[in-house]
Amino acid sequence: MMNALLPIAKFEPPRQLSMALDPVELRGISAAERRAVIARLARLLMEAAGVEIEEACDDGR
Repeated sequence: MMNALLPIAKFEPPRQLSMALDPVELRGISAAERRAVIARLARLLMEAAGVEIEEACDDGR
């Protein structure tokens, strides 16, 4: 018995998430703090997406 392949009814291309990273709440912090927050958010989103993250070695060696 052969299984029939069902056609894909509708293909939707992946959408890119657009986030405003300069809201009023972040304007009260320093540029260094903002960079740290954005870097942590980016890492969290990549981990949630299943992206394997290589650890950066910044100990000067």
